[in-house]
Amino acid sequence: MNLAIGLRNLRRAREILSVLVLDYGFGYVFDHLGVSGLLPLGRRRRGARERPDLSGPRRLRLALAELGPAFIKLAQTLSTRADLLPPDIVAELRHLQDRAPAISLDEIRGVVETELGRPIEQCFAEFDPTPLASASLGQVHGAALRDGREVTVKVLRPGLRKVIEEDLQILSDAAYLLHRQVLSLQRFNLPAFVRQFAGQLEDELNYTIEAHNSHRLRRGLSEAGMSIRIPEVVWGFTTGNVLTTEHLRGRRVDRLSDTANIDRAAAAGELGRYMLRQIFVDGFFHADPHQGNVLIADDGAVILLDFGIVGYLDPRTRDLLAEAVRRAYDEDVDGLLSTMCELGTVGHDTDFGSLRSELARAISRFVVLPRREFSVGKLLSGMVRALWLNDIRVPAELSLAAKTLLMTEAIASELDPDFDFRDLAQPVMEEARARLLAPNVLAERVVRSIESTARRLARLPARIDNVLSLIEHGSLRLRTEDARADERWSRLGRGLNRLGLSLLAAALLAASTVYLVSAEHPLHTALGVAAMVGGVSLGLVVVLAILRPGQV
Repeated sequence: MNLAIGLRNLRRAREILSVLVLDYGFGYVFDHLGVSGLLPLGRRRRGARERPDLSGPRRLRLALAELGPAFIKLAQTLSTRADLLPPDIVAELRHLQDRAPAISLDEIRGVVETELGRPIEQCFAEFDPTPLASASLGQVHGAALRDGREVTVKVLRPGLRKVIEEDLQILSDAAYLLHRQVLSLQRFNLPAFVRQFAGQLEDELNYTIEAHNSHRLRRGLSEAGMSIRIPEVVWGFTTGNVLTTEHLRGRRVDRLSDTANIDRAAAAGELGRYMLRQIFVDGFFHADPHQGNVLIADDGAVILLDFGIVGYLDPRTRDLLAEAVRRAYDEDVDGLLSTMCELGTVGHDTDFGSLRSELARAISRFVVLPRREFSVGKLLSGMVRALWLNDIRVPAELSLAAKTLLMTEAIASELDPDFDFRDLAQPVMEEARARLLAPNVLAERVVRSIESTARRLARLPARIDNVLSLIEHGSLRLRTEDARADERWSRLGRGLNRLGLSLLAAALLAASTVYLVSAEHPLHTALGVAAMVGGVSLGLVVVLAILRPGQV
């Protein structure tokens, strides 16, 4: 265990280890990573025999769900990273249900009244004490404003921020520790991943941000003229910890009766077109369209809820992504390879031959297999994972977009078994291309490029002068980086630690010999025995460190 973790959050760190190792049997993972010495002795293998009927991915999902809000959100984030994790783990994590025990009305009342600055009766004519939903971060209640409008009120759980800050600190320390000690994990840059995850979670803890996400998507709907419905934010009763929106009534797709008078095919098509348009045209999209967040109104309209998780693709990424899909439609493997390489950063170990073969296989499946077996979402997930495995790093938002399309297709297919994303995708691709090639957009991009070039040229003489000045004064320094330098320094440090412990053990044993041989007083004998015990103990520590390299 990292000393920083132990000093700051020892109790919580022990609880996390207990759940992962003792309850769900993940001690072997620590062994595989070569960091089993971080765990207390005797804890590494217990628990695996207690759940022999559960697969590893399912045990991971259950463990993360049990560890609380930060780890539930971590599981949701990992479920979008098909480029980082094996498909079976990603698929299992997508089944995680974000549910939590309801908190009392008194606690809810306390948060609402503190945030809104007045008694709850002065804010709402009615406030249902029974929650509509209770998740890890917040709890939702039905209510009515004093003007009669029906609303839903989402309230952040009291004291949640402190708990999540503690868990994020533990995750950050653990990521740094693994990054330093396990060479095979350095390519994943775990500290950067945890920082990104922490930023996303901080946004989800601020309901004002969610309100603005909802408002932006609602505004885009009106501009596109689509029939999707998004609840309107009631800004006068919305703060960082309380979100009030209009109450739109609808039923989950999996709870629609077969006799409902709804055009299911039309609803599925509208949902599919909207999500494609969000990703490829607008670049700002609802990134968590699971069953609980997609409702169908009695008149067949699609209702979207919960905008805490959204994705953003900048214009260049949108353009390249749309081009990649068009290349797949045209079965242009070499064009797709070129486009996907532009989307990411090529590494030192990139195998273009292997990457081309994997992209060719993905295109073949996309063209030949039925839509249920290989959709647009699966195509994007496969391409992103192929890039990652061949040492090309791509923005995490691409994985988020692929996961969003997969979730959307699952819901649309439940509405309409004949739903086919591929039939809807091509018109949206053309719309995206037309928008990017519009004269005003091209002119704006040219102007920005000229402005950027002018700024760089204006700074160039000063930069050249700085370099020449450093050369003139003999102060110019070149920095080189060695990817294995940290590992070598770490080995040297451990070697020095062992040498120091060995010398101390030898000194204690020598002192014990002197005391015991020339003992003239019981105190001398006691000191000699204590020195001998200390010397033998330190010697055993050194021996164990040699047998288990990397620990001391």
